[in-house]
Amino acid sequence: MQTRQGTKNLNWGITECIQCRGVSTEGLNAKGAQQTLSNSITKYTPEAHCALIVMHCAVNRCPFRSVADPLYIEEVRLLCPDMIVPSPCTVSCDINEIYHEGSMNVKEYFLE
Repeated sequence: MQTRQGTKNLNWGITECIQCRGVSTEGLNAKGAQQTLSNSITKYTPEAHCALIVMHCAVNRCPFRSVADPLYIEEVRLLCPDMIVPSPCTVSCDINEIYHEGSMNVKEYFLE
């Protein structure tokens, strides 16, 4: 196979992937946005950031105080200097709220 053919195959694969995922290479979708696992385009919001922190702590069994780690805060500020990292108390409250709401949904599901 010639190098030219390999590059053509790579570009074809990229194009196929973009079309399959439904991502536009122009406009709003191309810059400043990301595609989530649910196949929707989103922009940064503090609420989404907090939700990701909550999921990270829950899935990886990280302590809530991990968001107060100076290196984590520095990493976040490196990515976006104006970003505010939620406190461990906020993360704890969010997880408790998600648990409470989720348990109500499970209860309703089994009552049906």
